Amino acid sequence: MPLAGTSSSGQYSCATASQHTLKDLRIKRKGQPVVVLGHLLDRKGQEAAFEAFNDRIALVKFSDGGLLGYDPIELLLPTEFDDKGIAYFEIRPCSTCQILFPLTLEEADSEEEPAQCPDCRG
Repeated sequence: MPLAGTSSSGQYSCATASQHTLKDLRIKRKGQPVVVLGHLLDRKGQEAAFEAFNDRIALVKFSDGGLLGYDPIELLLPTEFDDKGIAYFEIRPCSTCQILFPLTLEEADSEEEPAQCPDCRG
């Protein structure tokens, strides 16, 4: 079962080559910014903050106070944080499977962004 608590660095996580979703993180930190892909169309693509786990469902809180549960694989990590701690998301559709995925900071800064999600690349 995934853990909820403070990461060892004390910082929120960004997308990396091996960690693109909340599910990929070993330790989740309350307040971790995420983008929702999930099942409710009116919330799809919105930013939220991870709150806690409830029976393997990640509870996230939206800026309007809404609290909903999602599969952690439906919650994308930010690409980077600016010097004020604001999360930025660079999210692209995979050219093969059409699933949305976040770019890592290195991918976003590279001359040619990847066109495929990590699953289709591998």
